[in-house]
Amino acid sequence: MNSGSVLVVYSGWLGDLVWIFPAIRALGSAFESVSLVVSKTQAPLAEVLKNGVVDHLYVDDSSRRLATAKQVRQDARARGTRTFIDLKGRGKTGLYIPWGRGNTVMIPHKSDAREYVFARLLHPLAASLPARSTGHMVDAYLSGLSGLGIENVPVSFDLPFDDATVAAGEAIVEREGLRERKSIALNIGSAQFSKIWPAENYRRLAEILEQDLDCKVVIMGSRDFSPNGDYDMQQSQEIFSTTPFTNLIEETSLPVDAYLLSSGGFNVVVGNDSFAGHMAGSASQVGAGTEGAVQADNGRWYKGNPTVSLFGPTNPLYCRPYDPTDSFNTVVMPETYPDACVYDHVAHTCPHYGDRYCVDRAHCMAELKVEQVVAAIEQKLPGGR
Repeated sequence: MNSGSVLVVYSGWLGDLVWIFPAIRALGSAFESVSLVVSKTQAPLAEVLKNGVVDHLYVDDSSRRLATAKQVRQDARARGTRTFIDLKGRGKTGLYIPWGRGNTVMIPHKSDAREYVFARLLHPLAASLPARSTGHMVDAYLSGLSGLGIENVPVSFDLPFDDATVAAGEAIVEREGLRERKSIALNIGSAQFSKIWPAENYRRLAEILEQDLDCKVVIMGSRDFSPNGDYDMQQSQEIFSTTPFTNLIEETSLPVDAYLLSSGGFNVVVGNDSFAGHMAGSASQVGAGTEGAVQADNGRWYKGNPTVSLFGPTNPLYCRPYDPTDSFNTVVMPETYPDACVYDHVAHTCPHYGDRYCVDRAHCMAELKVEQVVAAIEQKLPGGR
């Protein structure tokens, strides 16, 4: 183990946070102390990491960034922190890294950084992390730690939920009888509108699952989520308020959702390219022969939950639930894209990623058919064809 501590800056979307769980655990095994800076959006989930994974947590809130950055730098100096890693490569978050001789500062390769020039101006002597490979984001982040001598570490997405969160989650499991019949979780939202499958399609899917496949359907999402204008709550009230399905959107907290999604309470979890699918379907490395585990081509054994991920404007190669076995997760994409759609299928980029343009026009996710999703879920259900 290295002496001293490490500070990691990773301010982004909620789903992104899931991708760095294995890297944070790896750093925790190599350093005596780990500090983490996350975005305001990520903070409710990151709080769970304070139960033994992360020693100090800070929130990158734009309204008080300079004051928080000053505090982070002061705390880092007081702890004698010498290693600093900016995993996201956003110039403004470089403010959290102190300047000083003898520090090891690592920022993403210029091909991966969001604001490379600004990041380099703030820390001109920083070392560049290896350029990300064409594989999954989890592998890319783990490979970036090779410069610190951290390699071939076990991959784990297990979160250290406290007793209250586990109790709240298990109370819902028991109340709803989730383990007593085929149960399906539908996660209807995402931070980016271009990635959202229309709520009307989710309702039609839920009707088919309950009426034709005899499944228990649970609607999940965030009670309040400012990046998408509280979309989940809005659709909960407009589309699902009078349905017979169990609706947890107005009831649960983010940590409880994370517990329900990752603990195996559902037979299948369905959702957009977002936190929920990442949390439910990403497979952790386990011992050989563990019940339900599958061996990957790399010789390691992994276990995850069955998930169906709905993708349109983003690349599943990088962003699907992490599954080296290719057995726990199924990606479903539109068979055709609108003529007016400007999604680049080569570079996997969309100029409307995150804005509201795709809600009403040229929305590729609307081309993804309910029948496609039903077929994928049937394959994942016990006794599926």
